Formats: sequence, structure tokens, C-alpha cells
Amino acid sequence: CECLLRLPLSCLKMSLRESRSDMARDAFRNNYGAISADIHKQSLLQGAAKEKHKKEVGETISSVVFGGLDGIITTFAVVTAATAAQLSRGLIIVLGLANLIGDAIGMGIGDFVSSKAEFDHVTAERERESWEIDNCLETEKTEMIDIYMQKGLTREEAVEVVDLMLENKDVFLERMMADELGLLPPEDPKTAAKNAFVTFVSFIVFGGLPIIAYVANGHYDRPGALDNVFYEALGLFGFALLVLGVYRGYVTGKPWYITGPLTLLNGSVTTAAAWGLG
Repeated sequence: CECLLRLPLSCLKMSLRESRSDMARDAFRNNYGAISADIHKQSLLQGAAKEKHKKEVGETISSVVFGGLDGIITTFAVVTAATAAQLSRGLIIVLGLANLIGDAIGMGIGDFVSSKAEFDHVTAERERESWEIDNCLETEKTEMIDIYMQKGLTREEAVEVVDLMLENKDVFLERMMADELGLLPPEDPKTAAKNAFVTFVSFIVFGGLPIIAYVANGHYDRPGALDNVFYEALGLFGFALLVLGVYRGYVTGKPWYITGPLTLLNGSVTTAAAWGLG
């Protein structure tokens, strides 16, 4: 690979198993334009121009992080406030579990309902725009020409672009949805259901970590206090936040040593507020 011959030492350390999309991201982060061009050129030559860009991870990352962060922060806020109020360990567990299960179900259903509502809205708009193309083509064509002229094209260039897109109705329809209405293709209901389930599971898994410390240590009649049990829960809380922060950094391409501590800081502010209220 010619691009590898020009790679600086930092890029040569990339794993041989690394995907082209990962290499493209590294080239972008290090501002290696020529290397990025070579990577894309080889993808085209091998018929792999359509980069995956970690599609499967991208579809669920928001649900994992959103559900996990909400789960760990809200549950530990309840645990912290109950501990500050010196409620018994048993009552702390009951309150924590009630919050955990109730919020997890609400989060999962809310995620699905919002995605389904967006799907229905975009689908309805797509059907309307499709009907307008069939019945008011010249009007729709004029609207698209005006949009591209506003973006900086001359009238001749805009007409040429629109005429070219009109050769394929689906292409023209997708561009109308995006450029005229600002709507992108909606998330499939099956994907929405999967992401809702991911949100639920992530909420339960991460949100349940602080409660484990109280369940495992027994003595459920003892009042909550700044004891070893609370510090164990605090450690699990911090660990979960760091994992979520690092994971977010990995997927978004941002430095994990920034996203991890930043996520931990955000959770710490919530915990301090909960303790004050307790």
C-alpha cells in the first residue's frame, strides 16, 4: 500500500487488522489528506467505497449511553439522597430498585414511542411529497431549483442538477425530503424496537451497579451512612460513568481520556446535588 510508505510512525503503529474506516478516521484526526485519499481510492478499486463506519455500533450507541447514564445517575441519586437521610439499607435497596425498574421501563417505552412517532411523521411526509411529484411536478421542480440557487448555484447549474435527479424519482424524493423539509430517512420500527430494548437493558445494567453494594453487604436494618457500603457503591458508580464515557469517546472518535473524566464529572455534580437534598 503506497499510503503506508508515507505514514508517520504514529500511523504505522495501527493494527494490521484495522478497518479502512478506522484508518480513514486516523488520517482525519492527524490531518493526513493524501493518506485519506489513498485509502478511499483503494476502497473504490476493490468495490468497497461504501464504508460501514461502524454502522451497527452507531445505531445503538446513543441508546447504550443514554440509557446507561440515565440509569446510573438517577439510581445513585436516589441511593445518595436516601443515605444522607439515614434511611435503612433495606429501604435504600427498595427505593433504588423501584426507581431502577420503573425508570427503565419508562425509558425503553419512551425511546420506542419517540422513534415510532418520528417514523410515522417522516413516512406521512414522504407519501405527500411523492403525491406532489406525481401531480405537481413543475411546482416541485421549481422549488428545488430555488433551493439550490440559494445554496450558491447558478440557475443553469440548479436546473441541470434537478433534471439529473429527476431521472430517478426515489433520488429526487430523498433530496426533496432533506433539502426542502429537513427530514432524513426514518429509523425502521424494528431498529427502534431493538434500540428501545438496548436502552432498557443498559439502564438496568448500569443503574443496578450501586444497589449491588447494599444487597451484597446485608445488615438491611442498619441506617445508611458514609460507610464502606456507600463507598463501594460510589466506586461502582464512578466505574460505570468512566466506562460509558470511554465508550462514547471510542465511537465518536474523541479522546477517551477526555470523554471519560468529563462524564464522571457530570455524574459527580448530580450526586453532590442529591446529597445536599438528602
